[in-house]
Amino acid sequence: MRPITSIECDINLRLIPATPDHLPSLIEAINESGNEIYQAMPWLELDEPIPVQVEDYLQEVERFGAGGLSYHWIIQYSGEIAGLIALDYTPHLVIGHWNMGYWVRPDYQQKGLAGQSIDAVLTWIGRSGLTSVEIGVNPANIAGVRTAESAIQRWQGHRLDNQIEVEVAGQSILHHCWLIPRLPLEDSK
Repeated sequence: MRPITSIECDINLRLIPATPDHLPSLIEAINESGNEIYQAMPWLELDEPIPVQVEDYLQEVERFGAGGLSYHWIIQYSGEIAGLIALDYTPHLVIGHWNMGYWVRPDYQQKGLAGQSIDAVLTWIGRSGLTSVEIGVNPANIAGVRTAESAIQRWQGHRLDNQIEVEVAGQSILHHCWLIPRLPLEDSK
């Protein structure tokens, strides 16, 4: 695997490796999401201070990103933090190599940023050689489901029969799963 790099999507949209330097701005963005943040970051503990948990997260992903073991980017739109997108090896994968997760803060939703970011990340990881990506979404997250289904159509994937159980804010919730079975695509350039 290769180290994480920045990805230029367009003049306004960049994906930059998540680092501890992003902590203050990321906390501000997280605070705007209220309890919805637990869907995007199910590893957050309800009874622990969020800033401490996010600081630990940023230190960990910076280390793993440098080693090519996990890739987490800040979605930056017009110079502001608009969200996060990530690829991880996780123990709950059904059959894929990577799990993809994404979150867009409320003020930046419905601008197509998640879809553009997904496409950029899939293109980037596909350049490393043959791989597959899973996306798991809580079925109650309608926007997240629509985003996943749209990406699956664009990238010739399919929904899996299996569901994964994810602990979110202390409760186990079954998530729908989709798979993009092979990257790079045969007809991609």
